[in-house]
Amino acid sequence: MGHKPHKNRTSPTAANSLQDECIRVQKVYDWVTDQLSVRKTIHFTDEQIALIEAAMEDPTRRPLRIVCNVPETPPLFPLSGSDQEGEGFLCEQIGDKRDVNVALPGGGLADAQLVDLLFTADLQVLVVDRNGVVVTEVDCSTSILESFVLCFPDGTDLFCRITKIVCRIPSGTVLLNCPSPTSFDLEVIFCVDIQVEAEVKLEVLAKFCSPRDNDLTAGIDDIIDECPPIEFPAQCPDIFPRPNCDCSLTGEASGRTTGEDEGTATLLANICGDCSLNGSTLKLNFHDTDSSDGGHDFTFTATRFEQDTLHCNECEGGLKFVIEGSGVTDSGKLLDFKLAVVGDRHEQAFEMHLINRRGKTVFNTGTVEVHEGALEIEDCINFDDVKFKKQS
Repeated sequence: MGHKPHKNRTSPTAANSLQDECIRVQKVYDWVTDQLSVRKTIHFTDEQIALIEAAMEDPTRRPLRIVCNVPETPPLFPLSGSDQEGEGFLCEQIGDKRDVNVALPGGGLADAQLVDLLFTADLQVLVVDRNGVVVTEVDCSTSILESFVLCFPDGTDLFCRITKIVCRIPSGTVLLNCPSPTSFDLEVIFCVDIQVEAEVKLEVLAKFCSPRDNDLTAGIDDIIDECPPIEFPAQCPDIFPRPNCDCSLTGEASGRTTGEDEGTATLLANICGDCSLNGSTLKLNFHDTDSSDGGHDFTFTATRFEQDTLHCNECEGGLKFVIEGSGVTDSGKLLDFKLAVVGDRHEQAFEMHLINRRGKTVFNTGTVEVHEGALEIEDCINFDDVKFKKQS
């Protein structure tokens, strides 16, 4: 929404227009995601080998499979309230951070901090037969210690999360015949999410950001992409946030009608008072001064405003405010309305049409010159009115 001509307006700006705001947030000083892999050799005891070979000698139980169960990790979102330590897995900082000077990928040097992080997971390795019956099991723990170069200044906090654990056996997962292997290799992959944060007060216009690559470590091996992508929860633009108003109309004003019904019309309006249609009100009071035409006094109250009909345009040095919607009279009659208000601080006029369900205009104020009170049209600045200059 928004119109380019708004830049030339001299009307006051509504109180809740787009503007610099000071907010208290967790600022992210650094954000790294990575995939760490470690290999571990699992050994069977003599008793376990005997159980495996006994099962393999039974044709109804062959083949046997080796499977690996890993701890369940929390989802990527929400971040707030998520523990660094879960049941069966742990991420912790080992020792103190050290100040280092590192080369940046794009050239140049920067001061940073080197941190050692330990990732640990408890695993369960099962040998099961073709019917899914467990033959034997091995409980084991695996760990990996990794160094990370981070922006981790004093006063910030480090949050380390394990977002996924993958366990796989490179070969020999199916056991067909005796003798049983005495050991096998296990590969464990940790998907990690590391953030450095501090509570700050910021004056910002914001957008979603993405983690940087973990590109400040020496030597990166070929990586199999096992980790889930960073995806923000789906937005609901049709539901929230609702679009901003183009301008607002507030005040109370009255004057003589110039339509077929002679009398006095009083308009009470608070439309988009905070640059949002939520909570808007509109009321029209008509006092009939000519009873010979069969007219009578009535009050019309708006109950619904149509967002896409609200427009503000420059008009003869001022602004023209237009909106449509529906409402009800004090006698219970349901009607649609069309309202137009024009003017500046010194001269104002309004016109309002009431329309029945068949599309016939049943009341028209005509152009009402405001003689008492005042109506104020204020410009609402929204995102379309802001130009962003790209840095060269």
